[in-house]
Amino acid sequence: MKNFLLSFAFLFCTLGLAAQSATEDLRVFPNPVTTTFEIGHSDRVTSIRVINMVGREVKDFDYADKATYDITELPAGMYLVQLQDKDAKVIHTQRVKKN
Repeated sequence: MKNFLLSFAFLFCTLGLAAQSATEDLRVFPNPVTTTFEIGHSDRVTSIRVINMVGREVKDFDYADKATYDITELPAGMYLVQLQDKDAKVIHTQRVKKN
């Protein structure tokens, strides 16, 4: 039941997102992640949250264009990476595997 609710919440978040502008590349790469990941270019993203599959925030970052984000200390597993705007609204969520 818990997995169903988490899956439903994930789908709800990803399907309810606003449309991207043509200048944005809202994706997390590489995926799977070993130590660090990057975010494609965005004019709207101001912060990044890494959430474990229980729904707990385990890391947060301030967005900077062409920056890398280190999650070395996190255990291997699946995570959600949420990209937020200046009003803390989620504009993109991507599932990421950490090796």
